[in-house]
Amino acid sequence: MDFSKPKRPVDRVFLHCSASDSEAHDNIETMRRWHLERGWRDVGYHYFIRKSGELEAGRSLEKVPAAQQGHNTGSIAICLHGLKQEKFTKAQFDTLIALCREIDNSYENQLTFHGHCEVSAKTCPAFDYKAVLGLTEAGDRKNAPASEPQRVEQPILELTAKGAAVAHLQALLSEKLQIDLTIDGHFGQLTKAAVISFQRKKGLVDDGTVGRRTWEELLS
Repeated sequence: MDFSKPKRPVDRVFLHCSASDSEAHDNIETMRRWHLERGWRDVGYHYFIRKSGELEAGRSLEKVPAAQQGHNTGSIAICLHGLKQEKFTKAQFDTLIALCREIDNSYENQLTFHGHCEVSAKTCPAFDYKAVLGLTEAGDRKNAPASEPQRVEQPILELTAKGAAVAHLQALLSEKLQIDLTIDGHFGQLTKAAVISFQRKKGLVDDGTVGRRTWEELLS
């Protein structure tokens, strides 16, 4: 993924969702049509991430977005296709993490990442973006070195665990088991049940704790 900084000043990145899970709406051109119908000059977002993880370019990065009213200046806007939290895909999150890493590195970790909901009454994006990106409350990516990608660690996880590693686990379980597991970064009873189901499927000790062997099978 190759990101080139625009000439205009940027200090924030805002994340959005398309508020639709319809396959027919899973493309930047639909977003562009909707926004043009509202009288805008172009699609409001700079990037659009499809369910497949494909990244599509929208409005030119040299143009201020039309995405978060009153907070567009100095920002880059990224939209993921989706409405229901459990329907966002691991492929989308992988692309989002990679894109945000490239943007962050380009600005030497000097910008911050935010959800549309932080400046609006909307519940957008409809997923736990802080867990997915490993953000601090201030919107920093934990000050990851500009030369190194931020990695989701694979610690031992069990009931009541929270954070980006749990969100990564939930995305993997959803993909491997073909289930709609909520990706919220909270290891609750439903996540434990999914872990046990996966462990039984792979012939592992089915204790609901995610250790080295379970991670290996999930990532294989």
